[in-house]
Amino acid sequence: MVTAAQFEVLGPLAVSAGGRAVPVSGSRAQRVLAALLLHAGRPVDIATLVDYAWDDPPSTARQQIHTVVYRLRRLLGERVQTVEVGYRLDLDGARLDADDFARGVLRGRTLLANADAPGAAAALREALELWRGRALAGLPGERLRLHGVRLEEERLAALEECAEIELGLGRHRQLVGELQAYAAEHPLRERIAALLITALTRDGRQADAIAHYHRVVATLRDELGVEPGPALRDAYLDTLRSAGAPPPAAAPGRLPRAPRRLVGRDAELRRLLAAARDGAGRGDRPRVVVVDGMAGVGKSALALTAAHALAEGRPGARLYIDLHGHSEREPVDPHEALGVLLRQLGAVPPPDGAERAELWAGRMRELAGVVVLDNAAGAAQVEPLLPPQGPSVVVVTSRTRLGPIEGAAALSLEPLGPDGAVELLRDTADERVDDDPGAATAVAGLCGGLPLALRLVGHRLRHRPRWTVGMLAEQLSFASHEPIRVAAEGWSTAAAFDLSYRALPEPQQRLFRRLGLHPAGTLEAEAAAVLAEVPVAEVRYLLDDLVEVNLVQADVPGRYRLHDLLRAYAETLVADEERHPAIVRMLEYYLGALGAAGEYLEEPESEPEVPAGTRVFATSAEGTDWILEHWPCLRALVELSHRCGEYRYTLLLARLSFNPARTLGYSGAALALADRAVAAADALGDDLLAARTCRTVAGIYLRLGRYGDCHALLERSQGVFRRHGAAREALMQQSLQVIVLRHQGLLRDALDLAQRTVAEAEATGDTRAAVTALAEGGTVLHLLGRPEEGASMIARAWAVRRDRVQASNAVALGWLGSALVAMHRPAAAGLVLMWTIGLKRLHGNLGGAAEALAEYGRLVALQGDPEAGLRYQRQAYDEARRFGDGYFDPIVANHLGETLTMLGRTAEAVTEHERVLRDAGQRMPYERARAHAGLAAALRTTDPARAGLARALAVAEFAGMGLDEAAIRRMCP
Repeated sequence: MVTAAQFEVLGPLAVSAGGRAVPVSGSRAQRVLAALLLHAGRPVDIATLVDYAWDDPPSTARQQIHTVVYRLRRLLGERVQTVEVGYRLDLDGARLDADDFARGVLRGRTLLANADAPGAAAALREALELWRGRALAGLPGERLRLHGVRLEEERLAALEECAEIELGLGRHRQLVGELQAYAAEHPLRERIAALLITALTRDGRQADAIAHYHRVVATLRDELGVEPGPALRDAYLDTLRSAGAPPPAAAPGRLPRAPRRLVGRDAELRRLLAAARDGAGRGDRPRVVVVDGMAGVGKSALALTAAHALAEGRPGARLYIDLHGHSEREPVDPHEALGVLLRQLGAVPPPDGAERAELWAGRMRELAGVVVLDNAAGAAQVEPLLPPQGPSVVVVTSRTRLGPIEGAAALSLEPLGPDGAVELLRDTADERVDDDPGAATAVAGLCGGLPLALRLVGHRLRHRPRWTVGMLAEQLSFASHEPIRVAAEGWSTAAAFDLSYRALPEPQQRLFRRLGLHPAGTLEAEAAAVLAEVPVAEVRYLLDDLVEVNLVQADVPGRYRLHDLLRAYAETLVADEERHPAIVRMLEYYLGALGAAGEYLEEPESEPEVPAGTRVFATSAEGTDWILEHWPCLRALVELSHRCGEYRYTLLLARLSFNPARTLGYSGAALALADRAVAAADALGDDLLAARTCRTVAGIYLRLGRYGDCHALLERSQGVFRRHGAAREALMQQSLQVIVLRHQGLLRDALDLAQRTVAEAEATGDTRAAVTALAEGGTVLHLLGRPEEGASMIARAWAVRRDRVQASNAVALGWLGSALVAMHRPAAAGLVLMWTIGLKRLHGNLGGAAEALAEYGRLVALQGDPEAGLRYQRQAYDEARRFGDGYFDPIVANHLGETLTMLGRTAEAVTEHERVLRDAGQRMPYERARAHAGLAAALRTTDPARAGLARALAVAEFAGMGLDEAAIRRMCP
């Protein structure tokens, strides 16, 4: 066995032992070794090794893998182990540079969380020095390439973090050369560009900074068709300010690209522009124009062309949202739509509906912008999105004629007439259209005058140089009309779709029809590869072919979309024998991807088996972004699996979606998933699985303050665990009930149950239940005004599992930090709270991190710097309000109110505490009592009578929760 071995993948693959290189000869052996290293310590099955070793494996691939492993074992000895499913590489006593890099980056981030910027920069630099070039350089293969991309992304993220820290340390001059090199290598990476612009500016080179900004913007527009993001623009504006130049006016938001040329719609475009400009810009009410028409008639193309024309010379917002009013996806709720539009404006949407509408109205009051509301379901969906005042223009599209919208102009879009249809056919095809006007008119008629169908057949004609227009008309006449019928005055587009499909080679046909099975219609290449049963590298070529013939759209790099008519048509082509297996493969892919994103709700030992995903995420943030982007798709997949009777996938997809739902503030939306999960568990006939699912769903009800539903599910699952003799499950359930009692404000009951659970768990050796009950019991003691006892109990919980850095440990640490603040131990409290913030962010619990940051602000305020404390709490409040369910808002708002009272800003403090009373309602009794106590303190001098009433309410509420007189006096002085 090779001892003291060093394995390196951050550059060309290399192995050494005792300071000497260990050569690994042969590309195949190097690829297999790389695969084992990338999964070091974990079993890798033979099929996976084959995928890494060959892009197009031979029939003897499995036998060859055994031979390759035999050669590797001769080099590396017992490190290469045979396991049940394949092989595993044991790194015990060895070093892998990728692991060293990850540890170094984590150390740097931890140091930064503890306010040690120089140490953080040094740790990140040490980690970056491990790189010797591109990861796995020189090794072929798509799967290895993807891992290389992932590692390179981690390297760039670490470099960007390091550069940002070093800029803060005044090292801008040393950074310029390095950032210039990386910017040249990654011209589309905006964060590097922003850092370089900042470094150049601070080095006194504003002209170079401005020139670089304009080069990057030109590249982004030319290659991606996008505008610069806020970070890059902010760096540019800072440069202009430092140079004494006035910053240009911003135009927030971004419209999608308009068609290259809008053919046959000159009259309609003139009418739309005239209607939009008639009365627009006068500052009273926005001008609204509604465009309706059948699917495929070109509503969106007309709306976007008009929007770009209207936006010229207007400094206001340029906003767009697809409302999905006519697709298999649920129409976008107006509340969610307002959130999307506000984010395009750079605003943080409040969770409260009235506040969200008020913020939207305020932002749009002075903006002379353009808003496109595409694919609306009806007037009820549109009206909440119309700004009540301001000079903007709103263009709405819908397949149906909407109900009356006050002051709106209406434009019904009909299929193109014969002349317009022939013109579009000529524009898409070539001059052959003029050779046979009669046949061209016949083709236009067979396509129903719909631009979508005309582009399809025109593209087909352009790429068939030997065809005449007459031949095309003949082909269309004999094409099948059976698959899908979309009529316009008796004409059908089915012939155009069918002709385009039949002209495809078989692999493209297979991919196209199976894309119709995707419930969202917008997907990534990896999902398409699973449906088509081909490697990702190959499916990209197939997708590009479909894009070329206008059967698939690629609006965003890496993302593909089917027009809903084409998707409906494609699904009808799927044969019965391929439908169900393709759906199962797609469900398996998304389940694995969801697992790869690291979004697990329960502890690993109780989580059902999840397949190893083929999707690779470079960072936890990338995984979270993937969840955000695919949230509607995940919901649709849960419904699809339920309809297909694939209840295992229904259950697992729903359960793995619960944690991101809570983390991202989608608790309300998760309720539909919860119902499906419980129904699927019952359908599977597994009582224990159903009980575990009920326990998981109870967490959603807890977050929403629906304690009755929460208790009902917990009692149901508790009964099942007891009937089956699942003592550990029952005890864990009991510890979770402590959490519910705490949220209800039944603190004495919660403490009694926690202490009883700890005793039972320790007597039976159930560590997991003991840890949960200890942490919760300590939290309850702290809330009861007994922080010393609470801290001791939480510390016992931490001592049991301090070797396992988990999200639940971070929650316990947060409460420990809060208890230490109450114990007047500022140094220890500050250390624990900063550690908590870092851990919660690491685990994606950004709302919990905001809560801990607010507590840290309270500590800073109590230490004599309330202004600084207030700044921390303002930041925490902004972060907390990003989550739509409002769970963290009352906690942070109470902290804000208390600090504002310390500063003498009592009117603002009253506003914050009243906000808590309005938002917390009955679901957060402890925060409600805190708010009454805060009001009493804020109003003590200005309104003694009201202050007295608020104090009396707070005293009664705290007493009802079980606090003794001494604790109540501390809370209500």
